[in-house]
Amino acid sequence: MSGEMGSEASAFCIKCGAQRMTMRTEGDDSRHFCTRCGSPITPDTQFCVKCGISTRPPGISSASIPSVASLQTKAISSSAPRTPSTSGRGLSKQLLLAGTAVVLLGILLLAVVRVVHRGRQEAADIETNSQAKVGSSSSNLPSTDPISNSAALNATSRDGNSSSLPASAPAPPATPSSDPVFITPAAATGDQAQDWNLKYERTENGPEADLVVRTGDINNLGFGWPQGFDPFSGNSTPPHKFPWDPAPGEPDRTDRIMLGSAIDPTEALRDIRHYNSYRSDGYSGMLSDCEMLSQGQPCKERQDSWPQPITLIVGHLPANVTAVLLQMFVDDFQPAAFHSHFHVSLNGTRIPSFESSINSLDQTGPIGKLVSMKLLPEYWPLLKSGEVKLLIDDPTTKVRDGYAIDFARILINPHKFKYEVSLVASVVDADKHTPIPGASVTAGLQSASSDIRGKCKLSGLPAGLVTATGAAPGYDENSVPVDLIAGQSGTAEIQLHRHEEGTAALERSIEQTGSATIYGIHFDTDSAKLRADSMPALNAVLGLINNHSGSRWIISGHTDNQGSENKNQPLSERRAASVITWLKAHGAEPNRLEPQGFGATRPVADNATASGRALNRRVEIWLAK
Repeated sequence: MSGEMGSEASAFCIKCGAQRMTMRTEGDDSRHFCTRCGSPITPDTQFCVKCGISTRPPGISSASIPSVASLQTKAISSSAPRTPSTSGRGLSKQLLLAGTAVVLLGILLLAVVRVVHRGRQEAADIETNSQAKVGSSSSNLPSTDPISNSAALNATSRDGNSSSLPASAPAPPATPSSDPVFITPAAATGDQAQDWNLKYERTENGPEADLVVRTGDINNLGFGWPQGFDPFSGNSTPPHKFPWDPAPGEPDRTDRIMLGSAIDPTEALRDIRHYNSYRSDGYSGMLSDCEMLSQGQPCKERQDSWPQPITLIVGHLPANVTAVLLQMFVDDFQPAAFHSHFHVSLNGTRIPSFESSINSLDQTGPIGKLVSMKLLPEYWPLLKSGEVKLLIDDPTTKVRDGYAIDFARILINPHKFKYEVSLVASVVDADKHTPIPGASVTAGLQSASSDIRGKCKLSGLPAGLVTATGAAPGYDENSVPVDLIAGQSGTAEIQLHRHEEGTAALERSIEQTGSATIYGIHFDTDSAKLRADSMPALNAVLGLINNHSGSRWIISGHTDNQGSENKNQPLSERRAASVITWLKAHGAEPNRLEPQGFGATRPVADNATASGRALNRRVEIWLAK
C-alpha cells in the first residue's frame, strides 16, 4: 500500500478475543487487514477470506464475548437428557437463559455480529449434543480403525446393537461463511440430526439398508446446510468460500481440499504463479499460501492435501449380500472440464465403473452434490476384510483439479431410497447419430438394454448425481453424469464412439490413464490360440511398445463370468502369455513384458447383460511403474 498510514485500530476474534484485524486509514480510505496473514478484509464480511479468521469492530473488550468453553458448557447442560429432577431442569433453564442473555447483549453491543454467527453456534450446540448423547447411551468397544488407536467413538445401531468405530475429537464451531445462513436442515430431525453429526456411523437393519457404514460427518465440509436443505434430495449446495481448514478431529481426507499425487510440490509455486498457463482450478490456489515453497521446500499444505484413503469400517457383512452402493458427497470434481483422470480403488484394487463415474463429473465450482455408484458383484469380496480403504487420486495427468469429499458411505442391500427418481436414456452412435439397439445401460443399482430406438427406462434411482453408462460391442464405453432431483424425472443421451485400436489411439489412452483396453485380440473358444483377425490389434500393440524403448509393460487377460473360476483364471493367464509370445516373436524385448491373468474378477461392465459380458472379455496393456 502506498502513502502514509494515518491511523491504526485493532479488532478481536469473536472466538477467543485475541487481536485478529488491523484497520489502516490513509486519508479518506480505510482498509482492514488480517493480522494472521496480512490479507485484506472487507468490512461487510468481517472475516479474512484467506485464513478464515472472524473479527468484530474495534474498541470492544473481549470480556463481553462468551468464550468457547462457556458456550460448550451451555450446550452440554441444555442438551443433556432431561430427568424428573426439578433442580436439574431449573439449572438447564438458567444456563439457557443466561446464554441467551449474553448473546442478545452481544448483538445489541456489536451491530456487525451477524446471523451467521448464531447459525455457527447452533451447529456447535448440535455437535456437542450429539457427542453427549452417544457418550451416555453406548458402551465402549475397542477401535479397529488404524487412523486412531487412542479411543473409540461409539454409535448405536437402530436395532440396538453397538458397533466399534474410530474416535475423533469434537469439532469446534466452524469458520463463519457468507450468506445464506448455514444450519442443520429441517429435514434432519430427532435421531437423524444426531447421526449426521457423528464422524463415523455403522447402522444395521436400519430404514435405508441392511447395513450402512459412513466415514465423515454430514455437514457440507463444515459449512453446514441452508435452511430446509436435504443433501439426499439431489439438489446442489450454494457456493461456499475457499480455501478452508478442516475442523480438528475430522476423519482423514474428508472436509479438505485434495490434489492428485502426480503434482510435484517443488514445482507448485511456479505453477500457481502462472496457473493460467496450466490446467488448474481455484482449489489448487491453496498452495500459494505456502511460504516454504519460496525456499524450494515441500509445503505443509501440499502434505495435507496428499491423496490418502478414506477408511470405512464395515465389520461383519449381512449373511446374504444382494447389492452394494457407494455414496459420496463430493465437491468441485471437474475432470470433464480439466481433462484430469482419477483412479478410484478399494483396498488397492481399481474399480473401473467408479472411475467412469468420477471422470464424467463436471461440477461448476465450490458446490456439493451427492453421487451414487454401484459396486459390481465381482468386487464384493473386497468387503470381507471388514475394512475398506477408498482412494481417489489422479497419479498421471498433473492437472490441478482440486476436489473435496464431505462424507463417504457404503450401503449393503439398500432398501427403498428416501428420494427415488426415474431416468429415460437413449444410446446413439456419436458419429452417425443413429440409435444403437441392444446397448447395455447402467445407472445407480439398475441396468437395462436399449430397444430398437436405442432407448430404455430405469426406475428406482437415488436422487443426486448418478452416472448413466452405455456400452455396446464395437464401441468405447461412455458415461454421462445425470442430475436427478427429487420429484423430477431425468433424461440422458449417451453417445458411443467406435472403438479404435491403432497405435495412435493406444498412445492417447496410455498418456491419459496409463493403460489401454484392446477388444480386437480374439481367441478360439475356451482356448488361448490367437485368431487370424487379431493381427491388426497385435500390430498396434507392437507399435506402442516399440515407441517406448526401455519401458516395461504388463499384458493382462480378462474373461466374463460364464464358467467357473477354476476355468476362467488359468484361461486368462494363458491368453495373456499367448499375446506376449506373439510380441516376442515379432521383435519385442522379452524382459520388458509381463503376463497377468485376472479371470472374471475385474469386470468393466455388468455381466448381467450380453453386451456387458462382451466388454469384460478383453486384453489390457499397462505401462508398468
